[in-house]
Amino acid sequence: MSLMKVLAIDLGASSGRVMQAVYNGSSLQLSEVHRFKNEPVNLNDGLYWNLLHLFGEIKQGIKKASNDSIPIRSISVDTWGVDYAYLDHNGDLLYQPHCYRDNRMGRYEESFYQLISKNELFKKTGVQPATYNTILQIYSDLQEKPQLKQVVQRVLFIPDLINYLLAGVLANEYTIASTSGLLDVFTQDFSEEIFEKLGIPTKWFSSPVKNGSVLRDLSPRIVQELKVEPFKVIAGAGHDTAAAVLAIPYENEKGTVFISCGTWSLVGIESDKPIITDEAFESGLTNEGCFDGKYRLLQNTTGMWIIQELQRDWRSQGEEVSFAEMVQLAEKVTDNHTWIYPNDPVFASPGDMESKIKEFCKVTGQAVPQTKGHIVRIVIESLALTYLETIEQLEDLTKQKMTTVQMVGGGIQNKLLCQITANFTNRLVITGPVEASALGNILSQLLTLEVIHSRQEAQNLIKASEVVTRYEPQAVEGFSNIQQKFKQIKKGISSC
Repeated sequence: MSLMKVLAIDLGASSGRVMQAVYNGSSLQLSEVHRFKNEPVNLNDGLYWNLLHLFGEIKQGIKKASNDSIPIRSISVDTWGVDYAYLDHNGDLLYQPHCYRDNRMGRYEESFYQLISKNELFKKTGVQPATYNTILQIYSDLQEKPQLKQVVQRVLFIPDLINYLLAGVLANEYTIASTSGLLDVFTQDFSEEIFEKLGIPTKWFSSPVKNGSVLRDLSPRIVQELKVEPFKVIAGAGHDTAAAVLAIPYENEKGTVFISCGTWSLVGIESDKPIITDEAFESGLTNEGCFDGKYRLLQNTTGMWIIQELQRDWRSQGEEVSFAEMVQLAEKVTDNHTWIYPNDPVFASPGDMESKIKEFCKVTGQAVPQTKGHIVRIVIESLALTYLETIEQLEDLTKQKMTTVQMVGGGIQNKLLCQITANFTNRLVITGPVEASALGNILSQLLTLEVIHSRQEAQNLIKASEVVTRYEPQAVEGFSNIQQKFKQIKKGISSC
């Protein structure tokens, strides 16, 4: 077959890329076309994403990708979950989308959970209650701006909004909608009962698009502006974790836990049915959607965010420390006896991350780290301990032994994290691909276009295109004591 090019807009909570994959009929050659920063902007009334800036960068990437003779067949968008934008009756953006790390939701949590309890919310939507969830964000917006009911016509999640700007089609894609807490977990459609309880207009959303859909050709105005040939805009796997999971080259899906490791670490399994038991609720597990309609039973865990924030803090102090240097410093620390709980709310907000880690250690009666290497080592080991905690919860819920961990995403470039994960979980860790979300985005397009026809074909294509690495577990002396101390730290913090 002739060569075909497919573009993936892959937006993370700290950076964005336009990626291209050239498909030759048997493998994919993936490359980065354009990279740009994505940082929320602090305004007087809150924290926002600069979406129009991002869209300008996306157009630059499309232009760069068109500079050779290989035709572009399609494009799709994947992003982080939960955030959204309001459109008015003219289809215009009302204001820039809020960032999920904005603090306005804290003012309305109490009244929100008086309308619907956390347990009821989980049982109806399958989504674990969290301050940043779309459902609480929108409820908070309505408390502060009740006029939204009169002026808003549609609500689009971030990938839906970019698709709209590219093609002019209003659509809500399923995988991204599944992160919102607004869907009925069984029907996989927006819950009228939830909307009525919270006073959210049902007209703001449309039934989610599933299994991929060709929306329309790229807008004629953008075609003219960029001087490119028209190509298809596809609503593919809109949520970056759903995309990443689609790109996992399982050796054996049964008995395998995935970890999609980026700013967040998503630790979970794929399931044919949602799991909404009391045990799942108490464990903090959530049910999100897969591209093929299955469920991802997973734990949202703070991931490389803490490492990224440490790097940003040190840079602001005039010390440039690369991620590779951070790992090298951490590797020299061989006698760590201090840990943090990465999911503690204190680590969720940006700024002063080193101080927050030191204060956490002080409050929990542990040795306070004095070097950068020790701080990074603490974070990496604590992440691996959190992964183990979730793996054991998944085993308890499914009554199935998890023997293998498949790690994907940018975090797997941290080889120390991968090896410590193997050691602390005492399981084989298989890593790759690094660019899982972009590749999953590409695969969702190829499946939508019927270039490939099954999940097995998708996995075979990844195996033919990407290299994986295996990490065998190594014994850790006194690990039972380490795990017990970590549990005590978590218990002590939760009781404060």
